[in-house]
Amino acid sequence: MPNYVSIDGVWHPAKEKVSLKNITDEPKKIIKLDGSEEIVQSGEPYIYEGPDRAALFELYKSGVENFGVDFHHDPELLHRVKNLGFKDVNEYAKSVGYDKKKAQEEFEKKASVVNKYDLPKRVKAIETMGGGLDTAGQGQDKLGGFDLPKELK
Repeated sequence: MPNYVSIDGVWHPAKEKVSLKNITDEPKKIIKLDGSEEIVQSGEPYIYEGPDRAALFELYKSGVENFGVDFHHDPELLHRVKNLGFKDVNEYAKSVGYDKKKAQEEFEKKASVVNKYDLPKRVKAIETMGGGLDTAGQGQDKLGGFDLPKELK
């Protein structure tokens, strides 16, 4: 699922850090956040750290660099602001307590969070009836599955 962070109504991909494996038949050049390069051979694992890949794919499919509209340029908000009697969006934002510096700090704090994906926890398999119930009360119910029956082990 894609993860985003927003500032002033514009949504940008969040950061992620995940372990991947080079499944191609050729070596792959990985560029890290600090600008250094690493060559990963076929079949070797590596750590990807960068923009959320699912979010980047959604942006790519849509053909845009980010989602949303900066509220300073949103036509609907501009219309509402004029109807409320304000001169412009900045006057309205000031009246509702918007602080650009505080918004930027909050965005940077949220954008610095790195999403890490853990493997789902394993659960005990459900034993289903495969061979039938022992209605004689002898406790010889036959459970389904891919294992051999008790009498053949």
